[in-house]
Amino acid sequence: MRSSAVAVDLARLWAPDNLRRAAPGVALCAAIAAVAFIADTRSLFRFGAVWVPPLILTLVIGMALQPLSARPILKPGLEFAGRTLLRVGVALFGARLTFGQLIDDGAMPVLIALAAVGCTIAFGAWAARFFGLSRDFGLLTGCATGVCGAAAAMAASAVLPKHENSDRDLAFTVMGVNFLSTVVMVLYPPLQQALGYSLFEMGVFLGGAIHDVAQVAGAGQTMGEKVLSDAIITKLLRVAFLLPAIAGIAWWVSRSGGPVSDARPAPPIFLFGFLALAALNSLGVVPPAVQAAVTQVSSFLIITAIAALGMKTSLLALARIGMGPVLLLIAETAFIGLLVIGLIYGLRALGL
Repeated sequence: MRSSAVAVDLARLWAPDNLRRAAPGVALCAAIAAVAFIADTRSLFRFGAVWVPPLILTLVIGMALQPLSARPILKPGLEFAGRTLLRVGVALFGARLTFGQLIDDGAMPVLIALAAVGCTIAFGAWAARFFGLSRDFGLLTGCATGVCGAAAAMAASAVLPKHENSDRDLAFTVMGVNFLSTVVMVLYPPLQQALGYSLFEMGVFLGGAIHDVAQVAGAGQTMGEKVLSDAIITKLLRVAFLLPAIAGIAWWVSRSGGPVSDARPAPPIFLFGFLALAALNSLGVVPPAVQAAVTQVSSFLIITAIAALGMKTSLLALARIGMGPVLLLIAETAFIGLLVIGLIYGLRALGL
């Protein structure tokens, strides 16, 4: 019964009338995303070693246009972009992965990625209470820190119970995780000598401890092709754990004992699309050109969803979020970094 109800909801969502009502808002969000993409491809927001990612530019532009979100003609499109296009974008994200990446570099990257994801999400849920925040906010930020930054934050938000500050919390998480990821992208590479890591271990460290794929690539690139390759593979392993992470969060929330309407999110069906694309890519049936195109579409849809998020987020509300969430993100960043450092030493001693 539950699956048939979901199918009916999906059919209603994609009905022609609903798509027509959503068109103006979706078009505006897509235009904002396109501006950010073009600016990024032309390096308009690269200032030496400093780079403003397109998702941050999109979020800022969306926030600047927040007064427009109250217009009835735009509301359906903002909801459609922020929820449905987000889910499609996350599902298409699976085309970046192959299951072969789980074993190519041995046990260390797999164990590091698994521990980084699982332990950071659990730490976020626990530490949130310490900072006077809700468990769900800790799950949101822990997933973003532990898995893959903005994309993981958007996916986690899709299965967490909604409340009046959901959009504000998500916008803060996207901005905060990206900012901290950029900071550690600069701080971590010079630590190789102090840590005593080999090039392989340094690649695993960067891929295991930095939040977003782009910043992992940036940090790895400064240390050469070997480190870059190992860093990206380790990072993609963390991305591969997005499906079990989101499924685990949905299960955790469903067992919270709250009201059914608030505590049981809809089944994360879009994540099965993510898994199916990863499986097809692993079988080698997806041509490289198609994989590259799907990856670009995935990135664009996620950024379009972030534009919708920005338009629904008040800068004043964001400013009122307080120091607790900031300290939580910093604590999670420090936790995952120290966890990965300790695990590499431990696995080295075990010969893995």
